[in-house]
Amino acid sequence: MKFNWKVLVALVVLIGALFWGIDSVRTRAYSGSDLNFGVGSGPITITNPADESVPAQLVGTGTRSFSVSSDTEVVSGSSTRAGTGRTSTQLFEFELPAGVTELMIVGRGSSVSFVADADSRLDASVQPLTPDDARTTLIITAVVALAALYYISKTTGHRWISQLRRKEEVPQDTQPTAVPPTSKSNVGRDGRLYSDS
Repeated sequence: MKFNWKVLVALVVLIGALFWGIDSVRTRAYSGSDLNFGVGSGPITITNPADESVPAQLVGTGTRSFSVSSDTEVVSGSSTRAGTGRTSTQLFEFELPAGVTELMIVGRGSSVSFVADADSRLDASVQPLTPDDARTTLIITAVVALAALYYISKTTGHRWISQLRRKEEVPQDTQPTAVPPTSKSNVGRDGRLYSDS
């Protein structure tokens, strides 16, 4: 049997597309008293179990500013430039209140990270993409995966279809048909069969 490199490439594309799609939309979870993690464009939920607020920062690389959207007023605002030259960053400082806080990064900022050094443990849940972006990512993943599957099927001559047809052609009932026994009342002493009429 000759090995088909085209099928192998299609399989790699299929697996890569599935991994990329799932990894792009999966929720990231972080816990600890010293948190430093990257955030995306999706919603972020942070739980502060302490009774007091915790100082926190959102830091973005580069010169492009970003905005923070939240139902909590003290967490809403825009970043400001910190530093000069190549080491400059975009900084947004705020007090993370007690309880559950939801926020989202909007604007043109790049590589934004959440930084907090708290005495108590913080729990964070991060969605890397907005709902619309996540839906688009899943659609692209499905299209690429289906195209790869069709290419593999076409390259191999759609053998799986013929195998399914063979299974359907196998008779379902292979048991022999039972023959009803002959009534003993019609058998004479000589072993011959006689009619009742």
